[in-house]
Amino acid sequence: MTKTRRIKILVAAILTFVIALSMVACQTQDGPKETHVYENRYINHRFYYSQGYPEDWAFSAGDDEFHLAELNTVGNTEGYLCAKFFPKDSGPNGDVSFTVYKYNTNSMMNTLNGITENLMNPNSVYYLNDVFVEELQRDSFTFTTDWAQEKPNHFQWNTANYKFVREGEDWNGKFYVSTGNNTWLFLVCMETKVDKWDANLETFGLMMSDFGFEGFEKTDE
Repeated sequence: MTKTRRIKILVAAILTFVIALSMVACQTQDGPKETHVYENRYINHRFYYSQGYPEDWAFSAGDDEFHLAELNTVGNTEGYLCAKFFPKDSGPNGDVSFTVYKYNTNSMMNTLNGITENLMNPNSVYYLNDVFVEELQRDSFTFTTDWAQEKPNHFQWNTANYKFVREGEDWNGKFYVSTGNNTWLFLVCMETKVDKWDANLETFGLMMSDFGFEGFEKTDE
């Protein structure tokens, strides 16, 4: 092999190496990085999501560690009360909660905006206060805002605020809903007594930023 040929091969190898490094750098810069807010993290491998929560909070996810209860649904749909997060000093039925639901519509004829409108429509089979309830009922339930879009942790969510009465006391609430392939949806409800709402807004926001879809790609659509 001549000296000139060896030089050409060496230059080609160096160029290939530089191009490869550039491609890796571009992918690292362009792709959204998943970051976690809290060290404590609950991962649900059955329903493909994870949730971070503060050190002074706890969670309940049922005896099987996957869901607390099945929801009352219609047709061939299925829904679950997956998990409930709450401050340790108040307990699962206290005055502050962050609750995760999953619902499979078994239909591709859905959009996130359409699902959101159905959640807020009292005549819909997906009405939030008929379907997404637990043992503690919400009375005098009313939405207080129109729905809006937010993107905590790069995910597309629709959200709206509501109020209700529980055991004679006024409560505030806010839901977040997101869907991956239009057949299933995740719904998060954060609720407190009125006097605890402002004090917990920052924690709720951080927990929403620390919600993750496990096994599904992020999308900005």
